[in-house]
Amino acid sequence: MLTKTFLIIISAVLFLNFSGCGSEEPPDAVNTADNGSNSAPSPAAANDDPLGGIEKTPTPAEKVEAVTLKPVVAAYCDAMRKRDEAGLRKVYSAATIRSFEASMREEGVSSLAEYLSTEPVGEKCDVVNERIQGNLGEALVTTETYPNGIMIKFVKEGGEWKMTNQSSDFDAVRRDS
Repeated sequence: MLTKTFLIIISAVLFLNFSGCGSEEPPDAVNTADNGSNSAPSPAAANDDPLGGIEKTPTPAEKVEAVTLKPVVAAYCDAMRKRDEAGLRKVYSAATIRSFEASMREEGVSSLAEYLSTEPVGEKCDVVNERIQGNLGEALVTTETYPNGIMIKFVKEGGEWKMTNQSSDFDAVRRDS
């Protein structure tokens, strides 16, 4: 059930991202900022560059290593790979553990490692672009399940950073619906 919910939310996020890609600019419009003139390009120039000077490959956003939250994500990925129940319980916040346990009871699953096994981390486990404000944090976490990354929220409990099952990506989809 958790996997189905995540897939639905991820699908909605992707739909929303791609639905905003259209342009109301007429197809023969010229980007004057790029070519420095208000006239249309010559036919020869148009044949040489059919995209009219539009950058073909988007530049990826800058990624900054997440120094503070990296150990938490590394411990999570290690625990997931080993299916280490105690390790998983150590990296998640108390509220997240309660939420997982409620769902586990509904689904008749007794192990947290088993419950979370539907979302493998694989060999790829990375965290970048952390933002921390007081006892709250957020970072982009990339795994096999989320190859493009997902913004995960973190909380500080008992002086240690803990992962949550919350994501600002999911929050944005819920707000827009």
